Amino acid sequence: MDIKIKRFSKLLLITTIFALFVTGCTNTKENSESEELTKITVSEFRGVKYAPVHVAYENGYFKDEGLDVEFAVYGDGPVAFQGMHAGDSQFCLLSIDPVFRAFDEGLESKLVAAVDTTRLYGFAGSKDITDISELKGKSIFAGAPGSAPYSFVWSLLENAGLNPKEDITFVQMDYGASIAALDRGTIDGSYMDHYNKRNFEEIGANILVDGENAETRKEIFGSDKFEASIITATKKFVDENPEVVQKFVNATVKGAKWVQDHSDKEVAEVLAPLYDGMPMETLIEKVKLSRIAYSPDCLISEEGYKAMENFSLKTGVLKKKIGYENIIDMSFVKKANKSN
Repeated sequence: MDIKIKRFSKLLLITTIFALFVTGCTNTKENSESEELTKITVSEFRGVKYAPVHVAYENGYFKDEGLDVEFAVYGDGPVAFQGMHAGDSQFCLLSIDPVFRAFDEGLESKLVAAVDTTRLYGFAGSKDITDISELKGKSIFAGAPGSAPYSFVWSLLENAGLNPKEDITFVQMDYGASIAALDRGTIDGSYMDHYNKRNFEEIGANILVDGENAETRKEIFGSDKFEASIITATKKFVDENPEVVQKFVNATVKGAKWVQDHSDKEVAEVLAPLYDGMPMETLIEKVKLSRIAYSPDCLISEEGYKAMENFSLKTGVLKKKIGYENIIDMSFVKKANKSN
């Protein structure tokens, strides 16, 4: 009887020690995995056009790649870009125009992916404005100087025979405030993100330029391929951290493919935590309106790049050509598409 008790006690002790050992190993493994995640900060001017990146975040694709990603949200693209070059982040989500301008001034970046295939910008006038040429002597909102919307509106004004420097008063405000300002008559025209088109229509604004129209896009930009909503990093970071860049792009490409394979409602439901307070119906509508531009593969084509470079030369963002190979690096996207 005593021998059986001793044997049982010994077995119980061994079992307990083994259980503690396994638990300890598991905890060590979990802690180790947590510690192995590379912390990455992404500066951005948030918008649903960047859904592939945000879906990758919410679906855990970055963590699957070993990255611990956080976002730093800025009020405009150029400011977010400055934050990256100041060392506040490793990647930046913005339109290509500020990147071109900075490169022209000696601040080098690499474009490693695009989240759209074309630019869906538009412009709305007040109820009394039916043509852009009628804006002479009027006040408008065009985003911050140096931003992509500003260059776009500047081009529209010149095409209409106006001198933006002399004929127009540019009013500065938050992007979300321009619709109310147009409704009150504080301004006479406003840059319009395509996914906010319904909001402008609801106040009775005249849609003077509609980015949804492919012919309009070709007329303004020179090509319907205009992959201008991009992911960029400093040239130094890309050169020194190719493995991290590859992991980030892998997750983003996976996010882009997920967006292609799921409904507007499903995409909006995934994005919802990043748009706290926005009604689900509104978010679904924004995704729906952006759908035609979402990139299925995150590639920047040479045709699209040529159009973007020429447009930037025309609007004064660039003083001279940069060249596709000097600022674009599609090696990460191509590799990601092969593995996803």
